[in-house]
Amino acid sequence: MEEKDLKITAIIKTHNCEDFLCNTLESTKDLDEIIIVDEHSTDDTVEIAKEYKTKIIYADKNELSLGINQAIDEAQNNWIFILEDREIIPQKLISKIHNYIENPKKNKFTLSFNQKYFYLNKEIKAARKKNVIKLFKKGYCEIKNNFSIELKLKKGKIQKIQDGFKKQSSCILCFSKNDITQSFFNIIEHNKNNIKSINKTPSIFFKPMITFLYWYLFKKAIFEGRIGFIYAIKKYFEKILLEIMLLEKRSKE
Repeated sequence: MEEKDLKITAIIKTHNCEDFLCNTLESTKDLDEIIIVDEHSTDDTVEIAKEYKTKIIYADKNELSLGINQAIDEAQNNWIFILEDREIIPQKLISKIHNYIENPKKNKFTLSFNQKYFYLNKEIKAARKKNVIKLFKKGYCEIKNNFSIELKLKKGKIQKIQDGFKKQSSCILCFSKNDITQSFFNIIEHNKNNIKSINKTPSIFFKPMITFLYWYLFKKAIFEGRIGFIYAIKKYFEKILLEIMLLEKRSKE
């Protein structure tokens, strides 16, 4: 087995993530190579990345898959770990990964992991996702335009790893109550020209509230205290923005 078959290159997609990137880079600094694919960040993202002696490739948002595939082609190692700028790999998981790639199972050169959302160092269990592909050997996966990683046909099977990596939740969760109220009215004020009759568009309020109740009650975020409430509020605001965008689109048709 060649030496590069036992080493891992981490490829990290970044964009204006100066508040999160250090944690991601700290968790990957013991890997053999780090390549940053940056969407032309305007904050200190690139400067932080340079401190960790990473290789940097720039890519436009609509050509992100090309940048990722370029990074894969230029990677010095055969094992590729694809990450986003808010994701953290626990050291225990890295050890398990190294043990696996030394003796991989037959035809299983693609690994998937549990993704867990964290906010203020606490897991948001209501937001836990299914296994997602993150690690693969060159030639066994391909990157699609929507940044999804798909197994190439007839190239092997997926090895599921029950351990998970962490994803730090977006700063949108840092709203205080006053911020939430002000943000809501800012959204309405900004879009008042597109909302012709607010009383005739109940979906702007009704559907987001259903979304909040779904995450807070049905998904049991209520049992996670303040963290669960904030996450449900985040989903509420995302739904409001979606409804307003749909309303804008309909008003222009």
